[in-house]
Amino acid sequence: MIVNYIHNNLCNEKYNLILWFPVFQCAGILTYFSLNFEPSCAFTISIFLLLSPILILIATLYRKYVILCISLIAVLIGFTASKFRTDSVNTHILDKERYVKDIVATVKDVNDRSSYKQLLLYEIKNTKFKLDNIRISVKTKAEEGIKIGDQVKLSAKLFRPKIAPSEYAYDFARIAYYQKISATGFATSKIVLYKKAEARKFQEYIESFRQYIYENLQQNTKKPHADIISALLIGKKDGIDQKTMNAIRDSGIAHLFAISGLHLSFVAGLFFIVFRNLFAISETLTLKYNTKKISAFFTILPTTFYLLITGMQISAQRAYIMVILVLVAIIIERKYRGLIAIAFAASVILIVEPEAILKPGFQMSFSAVLALVASYQINANKLFKIKIIKYFVSIMISSVIASLATVPHTIYNFNYFSISGIITNLIAIPIVTLIIIPLGIIYVLLIPLGIEWIIAPFIERPIDSILCITNAIASLQYLVIPTRTFPGSSIIIITLGLLWLCLWERNWRFFGIFFIVLGIFSSAMYRTPDILVSIDNLAVKEDDSLLYSLTRKNRNFVVKTWAKQNGQNQILNHTKFSNSNKRLKCNDYDCTYNKGNNKSVLLAHKREDILENCNNVDLVIQLSKFNYPACNTKIIKYSDLEAYGTHSVWLANSGIKVSKVRSNRPWHKPKNLF
Repeated sequence: MIVNYIHNNLCNEKYNLILWFPVFQCAGILTYFSLNFEPSCAFTISIFLLLSPILILIATLYRKYVILCISLIAVLIGFTASKFRTDSVNTHILDKERYVKDIVATVKDVNDRSSYKQLLLYEIKNTKFKLDNIRISVKTKAEEGIKIGDQVKLSAKLFRPKIAPSEYAYDFARIAYYQKISATGFATSKIVLYKKAEARKFQEYIESFRQYIYENLQQNTKKPHADIISALLIGKKDGIDQKTMNAIRDSGIAHLFAISGLHLSFVAGLFFIVFRNLFAISETLTLKYNTKKISAFFTILPTTFYLLITGMQISAQRAYIMVILVLVAIIIERKYRGLIAIAFAASVILIVEPEAILKPGFQMSFSAVLALVASYQINANKLFKIKIIKYFVSIMISSVIASLATVPHTIYNFNYFSISGIITNLIAIPIVTLIIIPLGIIYVLLIPLGIEWIIAPFIERPIDSILCITNAIASLQYLVIPTRTFPGSSIIIITLGLLWLCLWERNWRFFGIFFIVLGIFSSAMYRTPDILVSIDNLAVKEDDSLLYSLTRKNRNFVVKTWAKQNGQNQILNHTKFSNSNKRLKCNDYDCTYNKGNNKSVLLAHKREDILENCNNVDLVIQLSKFNYPACNTKIIKYSDLEAYGTHSVWLANSGIKVSKVRSNRPWHKPKNLF
């Protein structure tokens, strides 16, 4: 009965099967990234070339296996694309902390932080080792007139890209690898203009224009307003101070600062209308040609240019592909189907940039737009007749749907949940869509005429209202709820439930709710680590389920991340835990952690600690560099902390589980740079 039920539903929804192709691509990509070793290129190619023809042959001969074969081919494409992408990037990661003197490099990008500048440099010369790109924080002096494409001379302290501070935290090292960033660091000398660019590359021209718009906004509008409009228009949000950015996130409108369909559709719609009206001036053109198709074709160019100057964010790429498909549908006179467009956009992005699936931007952008498109029949037109009421109710419904779709990914990636988004979006979305973005586009178009300053005062007032509402909402207590982390398997199950709910049309789609509930249940059952230890930091969980730090570095990024992932706003020092029933007990020589399930861990600072307690505990953690005698007990060496980063320790009745952050994958293993 079950087989027949599934077969009948698949037959009735065969036109929706294509929507699952990128889902199986994701399965292949996630399989690749979940491996604890790097598969060889020869092995990957051999498997792909061997299995693909076999699967195609089976699908041709046995039609009942077509769906299965296409699904497996999609998995192979995802896995193979991931391997090819990794090998083609081939970033040379810095092996250790180094000081470089008088290097010469070309400026690739400039970001203005609130208190300093950040340069992305490439074509690095005068070093004994090979580097691709380096990101440098500049708090020293810099010569005037340095532009993108110019060569500069400087000295700097370089570091390896930082790996994730804990198991499920954002892995900066992996992201840096795919961005070809070999090292990060800070300048120790003045940034000297070495050579002006004689000719710039295409990408440098784009980045130069993007930077020009940013600097123009800085000149004609006040500092906070310029940063806000830059983020909304061209995706440059590095200049927004941390306090304002936190208020934007806490108030639930951070999605407005990601370049997406809101921006691309407005730009495409604006130019489409402009072109149609221009062609309508000529009666000959209107009568002889289909000006609607011609306008759609010409609209592709300015839409593409706008995508380039936005910084090519994942959400912008997704929106661009969907907008282009709308224009193509107009040109070839075909019906546009939103879900097909989403699937096509996801498939293209995952082939070109497979690692995008690990980025919050990809997860949240596609979750939100998928839920909105799938629920398009829920609209205010059936409930209200007054247009203004329809508009605001539509915003509220869309905000609720998008928020529910992205909540799991928000919690998974950022460990918080904002319940104020519906209220804030109800006010912010009309201001941004009807006032700020249109005026911003007009501002940019007036720059060549030199009269853009006329628009500046009209932009500042609506931005003031946005800042006012975000600060007011963010200051309210209990609207932002910290949440603890949960494993990747849970978010995969929840996402599968969302996909099942959105990609099917018949009643069996509601089985997706079962997967969502199952994912929520599995995330609730997850236990955060009892001990977290890195080379500089150590925290333990006490009976109140809170983490307490054993070091004085309670405010650094690593410890803050540990706190967030345990559902805490901050970590307190263990000396402030006054409960008499402590799990961690220290004397003058050592510390021992006992959870109450006959499992104990020794935190060893000295050789004598191991000599005295080695056989009395289940695990030893060596916290400083020293030689120790042979010990039969399992031990986390100090060299392990240096080599593999943060170690997470769980103490259970069945045994002790230890997880480490650094893997043997290319983004964690520096190559020979010399």
